[in-house]
Amino acid sequence: MVKALDNKKGFLLWVLCLAQFTLSADVANLSISTSTLVNVFNTDIASIQVLGIIQPLVGAALMLSASMFGLIIGWRRLLIIGTTLGFISTLGFILIPDIYSVTLFVRPLAGIGSAFILPAVLALVVAHSPGKSRALGFGLMAAATGLAAAVMPLLSGWLHDNVSWQWPFALIALCYLATLIGAITRIEPIHTNQPAKFDIAGSILGAVSITVLCFGLIKLPYWGGLYALQGASIPNWLSFIFPLSPALLFIVVGISLFTCFIFQQLSFQKRHGHALLPIHWLTNRSSRKGFIILPLMYIILGGSSFVIVTYLQVAVALSSAHSGGIILLFSAFMIGFSIITPVVFKHLNPKTLCQIAFFGVILAGGTLWLSSAADHILGSFYLGMALLGAAMGILASQCPVIITSALGERDAEQSGGLQATLRNIGLVIGISLFGGANQWGLESEIQSHSEIVAQMPTAFVESIDKLSHIPYIDNTRLESSVTMFEFDSAQTHNLIVINANARLKGFDLTMIALMMTALLGFVVSSRLECQDDTSAVLVPTKTSC
Repeated sequence: MVKALDNKKGFLLWVLCLAQFTLSADVANLSISTSTLVNVFNTDIASIQVLGIIQPLVGAALMLSASMFGLIIGWRRLLIIGTTLGFISTLGFILIPDIYSVTLFVRPLAGIGSAFILPAVLALVVAHSPGKSRALGFGLMAAATGLAAAVMPLLSGWLHDNVSWQWPFALIALCYLATLIGAITRIEPIHTNQPAKFDIAGSILGAVSITVLCFGLIKLPYWGGLYALQGASIPNWLSFIFPLSPALLFIVVGISLFTCFIFQQLSFQKRHGHALLPIHWLTNRSSRKGFIILPLMYIILGGSSFVIVTYLQVAVALSSAHSGGIILLFSAFMIGFSIITPVVFKHLNPKTLCQIAFFGVILAGGTLWLSSAADHILGSFYLGMALLGAAMGILASQCPVIITSALGERDAEQSGGLQATLRNIGLVIGISLFGGANQWGLESEIQSHSEIVAQMPTAFVESIDKLSHIPYIDNTRLESSVTMFEFDSAQTHNLIVINANARLKGFDLTMIALMMTALLGFVVSSRLECQDDTSAVLVPTKTSC
């Protein structure tokens, strides 16, 4: 086992950072390319959004199995296979002009690649960065994620506008290729304790349960929470559950299947001594709390990023450069604190750091709430984004340390699959939860205005009643959409004011959800067990804080 972070291990970390950067850049590039790809593939926005969902969904379904597969073939080989699949899938995106082939084959291949890469990266950080250097390793991985989120949208947008849509994807392919070369030439094979038997039944059951659960969470804002939304685009074969929402059915079935998966894992572990999801990870108090804090972090990260960008670009109508600069500020602080926390604040234990981080999220949420208006933001909004980025950076450097420090070395390496799975599920929950709060706030504010019914044209009111949800649109699109209803200038002005206030209420509710989630994280963090030395990899004992 490595005892120090020498130059050789430093280069290895850069290879792993490149792998992490590439995965995040792949997702960010596809998101920013939505409107361009609609024209390239001659399709609609919904089809391109499906492409964005496939990779994290497939990845979440397969990551637990990939972790066990990594113990069998070795983490280096798993990383090589994953980057190869990622490289092939990116080339396929460029070379295959058919949207259906890309949907059915190319993006699922990218999802399989991500399912191999993420657990391999986390396991290799554990194996090559013992003791206190492990926090720095995880901090660098978080910094790589933040760097991709900050740089890739700006770079991809510039390449789309000035060169060609293929160039961002070619850049992603080069990153996959560089990671592949680095993995082959600069990462040495390490010994792994191979399991006696691979759990095929558990792999299938786990993959199906996670897929069904995540799909239900994704469809929750579009199909409805408890009852099906009127006018929602729901397949006819799901009509048997009406008036309940089919999304609720998928969530219940997913949770039920995952419960069966837990019992199956208990049985498999009792018979063979190992499992895809070792139950003692969840019965261990320290690792269990780490596995709770990790998705809470990604719920905050995914949900807040989605809503804040929407608010800045649609509600406040900031330019792409201005809103991109604000996101860049957030990313810069996340990157900085991901790196400096394990170096500068190494004397503080993970419990204290997590408490500070979640308290920082609460302060950030309150600052953003007070700094937002219907049609502009205050200067303190930038302070709120900086606080949020710093808090996310601290959490990103500490969450994996909490988990891996509570487990033995073999379990710490294998835990990368569950960490990556919870990461993806947290992002899905965050977007669904915060996006749902944003939409509910918008609709409740509009529906509370009686003057819409009393003063607006009857045809307009009837068209609103038929919608499954009121669209979140800017003032320009709102004006153009009501031209057919013969609004006069006063009615148009009143509607614009009502819609602007409704968007603000949605953002305010999202910030409340952000602070409540952070408060939950603070409470969980306060019950963490303190450790005097993060180099301990056995189950920690409780010490005074």
